[in-house]
Amino acid sequence: MVNINSVYQKVLALANKEQRGYVTPQEFNLFADKAQLEIFENYFHKIKMSEVKPKNQMDYADELEMTEEKLHAFHVDAFVNWDTTNNYLSLPTIDGNSNVYKIISITRNGNKVTQVNKNEVAYTQNHPLLKANKTRSVFVREDSGIISIHPQSTESDYNWNTITASNTEPNDTERFEVSYYKKPSQPKWTYTIIQQQALFNASSPGLQHFELHFSEEENLVYKILMLAGLTIKQPEVQQSAAAGIEMNQREQNS
Repeated sequence: MVNINSVYQKVLALANKEQRGYVTPQEFNLFADKAQLEIFENYFHKIKMSEVKPKNQMDYADELEMTEEKLHAFHVDAFVNWDTTNNYLSLPTIDGNSNVYKIISITRNGNKVTQVNKNEVAYTQNHPLLKANKTRSVFVREDSGIISIHPQSTESDYNWNTITASNTEPNDTERFEVSYYKKPSQPKWTYTIIQQQALFNASSPGLQHFELHFSEEENLVYKILMLAGLTIKQPEVQQSAAAGIEMNQREQNS
């Protein structure tokens, strides 16, 4: 995890050098969210590229291992109940929005459920040899964080239990294990106005640090600085940030 106040203070120090401009808390929070998402999304590109490169025998120096280590904080294993009313799975959400960035796997009674597209499932379900069954199931990603499973759950798959004080589940149903990478929480630098100055408020319930690996602090600073350079209309800030990013990339690839 990267301390958001540490990043903000560094961004301010670099942006304010030679009176080049000021980055407001509101601007910083917007830039911080975009920068974190860019770095996070780039992990998956790095994994794809790393898999075609020769593997380093030392795990601690292997690019694929290092990237997977950075992604580990976003790996979630969750049990999701089958919706007996609508006959689908709903992916985990936060504040009504899907929190799933990328599905790793779905498991049904210990058996992996294979992802297919709508055209494929229409074909396989009409083919006697390819038709999905309970040990060789398939799933399709529908709209709005909904997963359809084939074949669907039936009452014979449910775990019927009497509702007691220790078992308050509203419906007995089949459960699926969903492994996925969650989206990073939106970073937020919280503050209190004192003598017309915004001062960091570490006790605010809305405070949200960056969820990225601590080694990404410099990348965050430079990426946010590049975005800030557009706002304060100072190309020198952008150029300085771009040079910092390029230097980091050279060091990592050397």
